[in-house]
Order: sequence, then C-alpha cells, then structure tokens
Amino acid sequence: METTLALDNFRRACDAGRGAVFFSVARGKVAEGIDFDRHYGRAVVMIGVPYQYTLSRVLRARLDYLRETFQIKESDYLAFDAIRQAAQCVGRVIRSKADYGLMVFADKRYQRHDKRDKLPKWF
Repeated sequence: METTLALDNFRRACDAGRGAVFFSVARGKVAEGIDFDRHYGRAVVMIGVPYQYTLSRVLRARLDYLRETFQIKESDYLAFDAIRQAAQCVGRVIRSKADYGLMVFADKRYQRHDKRDKLPKWF
C-alpha cells in the first residue's frame, strides 16, 4: 500500500512537470516489477553491489548444488547474480529504442573486470 501511494505521488509530480526523486532498494518490489520509462525515469544511481543474503538456506542449497554438479564457484555465482540484478535495476529507465536515461554505477567495485565484464555491452 505504501509503495503504491509513493509511486502514485511520484508519477503525479512527474506528470505535472515538477519532477521527483524516487528511492528504492535493489531486489525490492520497485526494482524488479515497475518500469520508469519516458519522463518517469531519466536517471538511476546504483549505490553498492546488490549481493544476495548469503546465509539463506535456499541460497546455500543452490550454491552447494552448483558447486557439486557444475563446479561453479560460490564467488563466481554471487558476482554474476549481483551484476545481473544491478543491470535489471538500472535498466528500468530505458524500455524502448526511443527512450533515454543516465545510468550511474556509484561504487568503485564496478571498475573491476570481474564486475564490468559481466554487464551488458550496451551499458
């Protein structure tokens, strides 16, 4: 309910020409299910790298399975998943060929090859 109200207020401010700033958390409802196309999203700033909660039993089981079945290292999977999530979040602002927006990765860890090489090339 609070998220819906916040989004409605945000959209009304944008439609009225006042503009607005909307804060969200990676892996949350807004980061994955709602597009901020056109004038609703002209910039997104990703602060930090959205790693999963590593003490989750479900995640631990998945990591064990990947390691035992496919020899995928835990760190490789977690880095890939975090970068996929970051790309999903910043991609909320560009939803068509005619759309545009600024994407800022505000964390020096995105400069490292193990992170940057996993981002889509068009970023």
